[in-house]
Amino acid sequence: MSKEVFSEIIVFENSSICMRFFENFFKSRKEEKGLAETIHGWRWGEPKPLDQRQLLELVEGNPDLRAAVEVLVNASIVNGWMIIGEEDDVKKVEEWINQNENDFIMFLRNLVMSSVIFGESYIEVYTTPVFKILDTYTMEVIRDEHGRIKGYVQKIHGMEVLFKPEEIVHIVLHPLGTRAYGSPIISSLRRVLEGQMHAELLVRDAFMRKGVLSKVFIMKSGTEADFERLVKVAEQSKPGSSFILKGDINIQDLGHPFRELQVLDILNEYRQKIVTVTGVPEIMLGVTKAATLETSRNQINAFTMKVKSIQQAISAAVTEALRRRHRVNLKFKLLEWTNPEQETRIHVMRIQSGIETINEARKALGLKEVDHPIADTPLPLIHPIDKNILLETDVRDMLTQLVEESRQLIPEKSLQKKD
Repeated sequence: MSKEVFSEIIVFENSSICMRFFENFFKSRKEEKGLAETIHGWRWGEPKPLDQRQLLELVEGNPDLRAAVEVLVNASIVNGWMIIGEEDDVKKVEEWINQNENDFIMFLRNLVMSSVIFGESYIEVYTTPVFKILDTYTMEVIRDEHGRIKGYVQKIHGMEVLFKPEEIVHIVLHPLGTRAYGSPIISSLRRVLEGQMHAELLVRDAFMRKGVLSKVFIMKSGTEADFERLVKVAEQSKPGSSFILKGDINIQDLGHPFRELQVLDILNEYRQKIVTVTGVPEIMLGVTKAATLETSRNQINAFTMKVKSIQQAISAAVTEALRRRHRVNLKFKLLEWTNPEQETRIHVMRIQSGIETINEARKALGLKEVDHPIADTPLPLIHPIDKNILLETDVRDMLTQLVEESRQLIPEKSLQKKD
């Protein structure tokens, strides 16, 4: 080997060593350094700061919050879904969903329900026939000091089940910093729910007593036997019972917290807090107190944004689960919820632009089809002569009829009131 070649080899090796040195140097400087708020040395799951079982009991025992959760769940999945991707991948997943359609729909409801209540959900990917939602209060996350997921552990009935990271899709609806479990919105209602529960028990107590308030009997004179007889009569009496007392006896009303605390006003305030936190308008909970049309629209728009944010998180979780299970590259997307008034307006615009016929719009809105020459013909296809005659009369009247019938069909619309 010549001296020149040997020298070139040495220079090449030296340059390679230098390059590796600088690569390692810069790589070391790019390594993750930020720490997560984890329990030092904890290797078997991070405990949860909130008693989720107690939270579930409060939700199940509160009719207002239960109704709000149901509205959010229904609005999130009622319009169905779409799958976007390569034709073969989409066909593969759609066939699997069609074979297990009922189970898949129940999985979606379970996923949204769990996510809304607890602010998180755990999807077990490799189960049959479809994905499984594990009980949130039995699951804990295993992370390293930087917050990277190392696995999951389920603790139930004294048993522990370990899961690899790829076996679980963990959805956190309200992430916050490096917290493993996020910050569930409904947890902020815990004291409200407890207060409402005790207030309702107080109302129940008042009804059970038939509105009779507590009283004190002051016996100013009499023997011990007279006193014992009075005690016996009082103990045997029931709410609403009448009895006659003989002697120098004074009866005083002790009052009742139901009256002094203005419990009904407190219950209304509790309901308003639930509405505020969940973002569900009262009109969608069946509360029909007066509201202006503009107020109702603003509330519905805020609710629409709330539902859309939930749908985005749910869609991302289901997409990841489908990719892992079926080894496909696609996107699962829940179709956006629209309020009935917006939906009706959209159909009117589609009719006017010729995208759909009047009967197609009526069918989509759940209305009966009408028997009319132009009801099944897109407006641009109507003969010019006929169009000039019909457009100003029949079409306008039929669109007005469609809007009115749709308003009567959907309670939310008929309950919106103008000033």
